[in-house]
Amino acid sequence: MEVQITEDSSEEQTIFDADSPRHKKLEYFIFEDTKVEEEAIAQMYFYVIRQLYDRNPQLLVESQDVFKITRESSDFRSPQEIANGWYVEANIDSDTKFSALKKLLTLFGMEDELLIRYAADSNVSATEASRHGIRRTFWKQLLPQIKNTRLFANVNPTKDHWLTAGAGISGLGFTLVVTKSYVRIELAVSTSSKEANKRYFHQLYKNKSEIENLFGGELVWEELPDGKMSRIKAELQDVSLYNENDWKVMVEFLVDNAPRFEAAFRPYIDKLKRLR
Repeated sequence: MEVQITEDSSEEQTIFDADSPRHKKLEYFIFEDTKVEEEAIAQMYFYVIRQLYDRNPQLLVESQDVFKITRESSDFRSPQEIANGWYVEANIDSDTKFSALKKLLTLFGMEDELLIRYAADSNVSATEASRHGIRRTFWKQLLPQIKNTRLFANVNPTKDHWLTAGAGISGLGFTLVVTKSYVRIELAVSTSSKEANKRYFHQLYKNKSEIENLFGGELVWEELPDGKMSRIKAELQDVSLYNENDWKVMVEFLVDNAPRFEAAFRPYIDKLKRLR
C-alpha cells in the first residue's frame, strides 16, 4: 500500500527533501550554520547566491550551463544585482528558484548546507500527525529486528525520519535515515569544530580499504570540504517510507547493514579516541 502524503512543511529539512515551495512562506532558513529568519523564498534565493558568489565567484560565473548570471541587466526581464555588477533573473517562480538552488548547491558540493523550515499553517496538523505516525510505526517494526549490535538497543521509536546512537566520541554518531526516496545508515562526523571533523574524516579515510573489507562492500565517503560536517554512508535508493510495499526491503537493508557498519568502524573510532 502506498501512503499518499506530502512532505511535512513544518519540519527543518534540506531543499532536496522539501515539498514544493509554491504558495508557501518560510519560518527561517539556515545556510552554513547561519540562521536567517526570513519568510520570502526570493530573499533566501538571493542570499544564498550572494554567499556562493563570495565563496567562489569564478565557479559561479563560469557555470553558465547550470545558472545564468551576467553583467548585462538587459538580459533579464527583472534583473536583480547580486554583487559587483552581476545580475540574475528575479522574475521566476518559487519552484524555479528551488531548482536553481539545487543545481548550484550540487555544483559547489554543498547539498547539506541549506536547511529550511516552512511557516506553519492551519492545514498542516493532519498531515503532520499522519507522517509522524508512519515514521513511528516503521521504527517500532525495525528496532526489535536489529541483532548483533547494542547500538540502538536503548533508542526508542520517534516521529523523526532518523535515529541516532552515539559512536563513543562527542559529535560522532551512527544514524539510520528513512525518507520518501532512500534508506541509509551513516557515520556522521559533526562536532562543533569543522577542523576536528575533517581531521577525524581523514584519519578514517586512511583506513578506507580495511573498513570496507570489514563491512563487506563499498561505502560512500563524503568529506564535504566546504561544509562543517563529513559523513560515510551505505544507502539504498528508490524506496519510500510512504510506500508500505517497500518496508520489507528497507528493514532488511538496515537489519543487515547496521551491525556490520558499526563493527567495521568500531576499531578505528577507538583509535581516534587515543589520538585526541
